[in-house]
Amino acid sequence: MSTLKLLGLGIAWVLTAIAIAVVFAIVLTELLGAIGVVESGRSSYSWAINGIALFVFVVLVALPFLLRDRFEATDD
Repeated sequence: MSTLKLLGLGIAWVLTAIAIAVVFAIVLTELLGAIGVVESGRSSYSWAINGIALFVFVVLVALPFLLRDRFEATDD
């Protein structure tokens, strides 16, 4: 695979991870708000969204490196 293609796919994956992390964080924070863990308009709401988004983003960006051995072609 060429370097330019690999770089492009990496940038696309990071942008996708950002979008997934933001959506996941909003949905999960709203669920936490529905059960009363966080309250809209309070600092706990902002902390929840930012913390969840950061955690999901880091996990998604790390996935290609963590699963690299699983997807490599084996020479059997």
